[in-house]
Amino acid sequence: MNRRTSLISLSAIFCFCILAMLPACRSSRNASPPGLTGQPVASAADSNLSPKEQFKTLLNGYRPWSDVSMSVKCSLRSPKNLTISGKATMIRGREIRISFRMLGFEVGGLYADTDSIYFYEKLNRTIVVESMSRLTTASGLDLSDIQDVLLGRVTYPGARDSAGSLAGKFRVSDDGDKIILTPKASALPWHYTLLCVPETVLSSLSIAMPGKGEAQCSYAVPLATDAGPVSPSADISARYGKQSLEASFKWSLETASWNNGLSPARNLPKGYRRIPFAQLIKSLGSKQ
Repeated sequence: MNRRTSLISLSAIFCFCILAMLPACRSSRNASPPGLTGQPVASAADSNLSPKEQFKTLLNGYRPWSDVSMSVKCSLRSPKNLTISGKATMIRGREIRISFRMLGFEVGGLYADTDSIYFYEKLNRTIVVESMSRLTTASGLDLSDIQDVLLGRVTYPGARDSAGSLAGKFRVSDDGDKIILTPKASALPWHYTLLCVPETVLSSLSIAMPGKGEAQCSYAVPLATDAGPVSPSADISARYGKQSLEASFKWSLETASWNNGLSPARNLPKGYRRIPFAQLIKSLGSKQ
């Protein structure tokens, strides 16, 4: 397999496995000062606040958003090594699009909506399609929630961009220098941890699905954006069955464009050969 073919094929594996295993997350974030974009967020910590009040202060920095477009760098460290860059577009709760490019030309793409996830690569004219229900049924999180996970924002099914709504969905408990957030709906297989030393930050979100897999995702210090605090990178560690994955997204938030009234653009290639999702997962362990 030549370098170009390998890079495209592995980028497909990388993106699908990240979405298929739905990363658990670890992040740093705080309330966003108005009028700043692409700048580190100031601390929201206050030792005089109760854990519930610190959680609400953290959430109050969020702002509603409709769409965003920005450059992204995707890196895979395990089971193989690769880096590929592209242009990402998200429409809130409706779609995720990433166009992968090499030397200025599109070589493949990732597309996800509320129905399905697609990856296509142009060199071999192949496409992989998987139902979005593979994600949502196992985790309880929908496309909007997945967007929040990738951008480093607290999420809960059905609670959209509302600090008051989100705050009421979690049980908040104090654990020394940590605050534990557990969904009140016990069927959801995940929880957040807030760290309070020296400031309040969202440290981790863990997802574990018994018999299926588990994942962890660490976030960089958030930047202030038009949507409030967003992490510029997500480092993901996940296990799915016998497979393991270490990968990352790095978002170019400094040049991101928000809230432009974009509409979904389901422009998928025609006449491509379809590859089963199971075959893609299996190739994770190949030595090509």
